[in-house]
Amino acid sequence: MCGRFDQHTLSYRYAGYIDAMVRVAPEEPPPRYNVAPQSRVWVGRATRDGGRELTPLLWGLVSYWDDDPKKAVKPINARSESAASRPMFRKLMAIHRCVVPVDGFYEWRKTPAGRLPYYIRLADDAPMLLAGLWDRWRRGDADTIESFTILTTPANPSIATLHDRMPAIIDRADVARWLDRDEQDPAMVQGLLEPYPMERLRAHPVSRSVNSASSEGAELIAPVEAEPVA
Repeated sequence: MCGRFDQHTLSYRYAGYIDAMVRVAPEEPPPRYNVAPQSRVWVGRATRDGGRELTPLLWGLVSYWDDDPKKAVKPINARSESAASRPMFRKLMAIHRCVVPVDGFYEWRKTPAGRLPYYIRLADDAPMLLAGLWDRWRRGDADTIESFTILTTPANPSIATLHDRMPAIIDRADVARWLDRDEQDPAMVQGLLEPYPMERLRAHPVSRSVNSASSEGAELIAPVEAEPVA
């Protein structure tokens, strides 16, 4: 799964990486080293004129058909294998695909001593593009809510030592294909949602401070000495 990530790079660099324009509405998210669900973060998506935009969306999907956002399920993850067939995600897989540019994500190893956090990023230190789905909720005079969920795949052998799921990662070269609004057959992009090769990722243990969603700062992604797992 993907339950925490960091997004500390400046927005214009994320935008340049995916050839997008920055659209801030209503305010720009600050750099974060410990993004938790229900945060507003940068998301890249296609626009109706054929371009791309980087804009803040809420992490935790509120479906357009939800009656009350406060009572909505708000899933933060969706299984890529079944998203095209599930009612909540089927339409989004066809027309509302997005990418979430991050610097890396966290995962935890379960041990007798507790949950030990690890930080995972691309081996070349480039931004990581997580595959996502977004939706727009509108009701009368209520504020519009634009939100997203992150797609996941089975973990590759390296990540599987920490968790059996991992976020689906889109290569930069495949962004145009993934975000193509004219391609509305999910089967044609399903092949992009495969476990990311373990040789293209690196992981290291980090401080348990990241376990608290209120913790922030660059020290959270700094390597620490691995704790015994037994």
